[in-house]
Amino acid sequence: MTLDKAEIDFFNENGYLVLSDFFQINELNNFKNSLRRIILTQLKKASKIHPQISIADFIGKEFDDAMIKFEEIDHQYVADIYDTIYSTSAFLQLSSKKEISECINQLLKREVDSPLYIDQSRCRIDPPFDPHNKKCGWHQEVFYYVPNSNFVQTWAPLIHNATKENGAIEVCVGSHKNTAKQSCSNPKSEKYSFIVDESEVEKFQKTTMELKLGQLLIFNSRLIHRSGNNLSKEVRYSLVGINHDLDNEYFIPPRFIEKDREKKFLSYYESTFKSSTN
Repeated sequence: MTLDKAEIDFFNENGYLVLSDFFQINELNNFKNSLRRIILTQLKKASKIHPQISIADFIGKEFDDAMIKFEEIDHQYVADIYDTIYSTSAFLQLSSKKEISECINQLLKREVDSPLYIDQSRCRIDPPFDPHNKKCGWHQEVFYYVPNSNFVQTWAPLIHNATKENGAIEVCVGSHKNTAKQSCSNPKSEKYSFIVDESEVEKFQKTTMELKLGQLLIFNSRLIHRSGNNLSKEVRYSLVGINHDLDNEYFIPPRFIEKDREKKFLSYYESTFKSSTN
């Protein structure tokens, strides 16, 4: 996929680029069908614990009504869906589509077929309310990953069009040209620790990225952005991802170590063989 000079210039000036007709209907439907089946699997589990849940009531309403019901009874169902869908072939076919790398490489002035490191590629799930306070203020991603890494982010709607009403991403146009002054909160917090000062945000024009299904947003790691508030009656599903330039001398692959990993494995080992001898 080849970008023209006007698209590259627009990205350099504004910090983002929207590509239309990027994901095909069959690709999105493949993802949609996989997500539906995962949700139905969770509904079956939930109905065994919560007899008041009738799976039939949610047929055709899986993406919104079923997910909202999960939030009402136990967020763990939503968490399990989130932790499952991003590792399915249907999602990976979207997040690792070669045209994404081709476009990003052109924006980074690299050879078009150069490899990128795809990091934190997920299907974000945002219900019409935020019971777990996942939304954070205006921020730049630059402090959260490999120090001094050169990376570009992606974002796209997956089930519904992204609108202002359902909380589409908002950006500060042209804010990528400098690292903005930021307030540092408790670094041990699970939420973002670095929020851009309001005095910095006021310097820029803001725009809401209302995208239709099939469109892809590519934006600079230093572009100030935030998610909007979902004031609709539907759940917003979004593809998010980070793509690192491997030619950058500072790049090292991120390493995430699970807490108490060995203890968990040992406990599983002991329980398995203890139960097999009884």
